[in-house]
Amino acid sequence: MTRTVFGNHSALRVPRAERDRIRRFYLDVLGCEVTREFDDKDDLRMGDGFFISFLYERGDGREVDEGVSYAAEDVLSDDDFLKAIFLELKTDDVEEMRQKIVDFGVRVLEVPDPHLYFQAPGGQVFRLVGTTEDLSRYEGRP
Repeated sequence: MTRTVFGNHSALRVPRAERDRIRRFYLDVLGCEVTREFDDKDDLRMGDGFFISFLYERGDGREVDEGVSYAAEDVLSDDDFLKAIFLELKTDDVEEMRQKIVDFGVRVLEVPDPHLYFQAPGGQVFRLVGTTEDLSRYEGRP
C-alpha cells in the first residue's frame, strides 16, 4: 500500500490586516525564520524543514513562484477558520510554550482534550503537543 504523509510545505490565505501579528507570533513566539518576503506573501521556515507561506488576501504569488497559481478567492471568515484543519505543533517544553502562546493573547479553544488548542494570528488552529509524547491514541491504532 502507498504510504502518505503530510508534506513540509503549507500555504495559507490570511487577511492583510493580520500581517504584523502573524510575523510577531511566528517569528518571536514560535522562533520561525523568514526565508522570503514580498508585498503579498511571506515564506517562513519552522524548525529544520517545514515551510509555511502566508498569502495576504488577493495576491496570487505568481511573480514569486513562477508557474504556480494560487486561488484568488476571498479569505475565510473567522468562524470558517475554526472549522478548517487543526495543525499540530510539537515542542520540547510544552508548559513553557503554552505560557508563551497564551501570554501572546491568542484565542484559546475549548476542546475536550488535554492539549492546548488555539487560533493563531491569521486564523489557523493548532494543537500543542510534546516532541516525545505518545500520540498513538490519535492515530486510530489499537
